[in-house]
Amino acid sequence: LRAIPWIFAWTQTRSNLPTWLGAGEAINEILASEDGTTLREMYKEWGTFRTTINLVEMILSKSDSGIARHYENLLVSDPEALALGSKIREIHDETERAILDLSGHDRLSEDDRLLLRLMEVRNPYVDCLNVLQAETLKRLRREEEGSDEGEVLKDALLTTITGVANGMGNTG
Repeated sequence: LRAIPWIFAWTQTRSNLPTWLGAGEAINEILASEDGTTLREMYKEWGTFRTTINLVEMILSKSDSGIARHYENLLVSDPEALALGSKIREIHDETERAILDLSGHDRLSEDDRLLLRLMEVRNPYVDCLNVLQAETLKRLRREEEGSDEGEVLKDALLTTITGVANGMGNTG
């Protein structure tokens, strides 16, 4: 699988996994070590480092574990895949806590009022598109190739993909 479709798929399901995976574990490990104070100083004093952490924070704020879980509940039956999804959501939550700890924020992206407002307006619409997309995928998987219903579902799927991509506002 090439990188662009890989990133796109994780964004469509609101997991955004490739952008944050590993960040929380690394931050927690350093914060728990003798270098924890240095890492906090780096966040406060190094603009490029703070920007990197803030970008991870922004992506986490655009993620939604509940939406990701909805896709799994509707589309995944393999117990190992379900366990993996649960583990990914657990790591996501740990990463959020690590970013909040390092940044000193109480809420993800709390310094970015524009982003918070955009998400407040956007999320009800994108959430609905995600729910429709998962249901469309479920129905499409049951259809025979080339059926009239299948063609309608493919069109609906493309519409939801476009809507989610536009709503997310970055890759995806």
